[in-house]
Amino acid sequence: MNALTLTEATALTMSSREIAELTGKEHRNVMRDTRAMLAELHGEGGMLSFEHTHRNPQNGQEYPIFLLPKRETLILVSGYNLQMRARIIDRWQELEAQPVA
Repeated sequence: MNALTLTEATALTMSSREIAELTGKEHRNVMRDTRAMLAELHGEGGMLSFEHTHRNPQNGQEYPIFLLPKRETLILVSGYNLQMRARIIDRWQELEAQPVA
């Protein structure tokens, strides 16, 4: 899954779903950690600019996700263990090396 996206402002982001996959954490736990981090960094209202919806292609249901820029992604995973941090950093390097379409 390539969850790298270009937002309207053309900023690179990584989804909370991809962060969960790369770190081996459950998505609900990544969501919890992300909410706590964003509330502390940006206040409760600041979370809205990062919240999005993912539509499950199998059943069409929509689920909340976060699309985080590199800074917030790295802040989030800085609390995770070394191997998890390394996977996220390696993935960001891969994504940034790809040509932008």
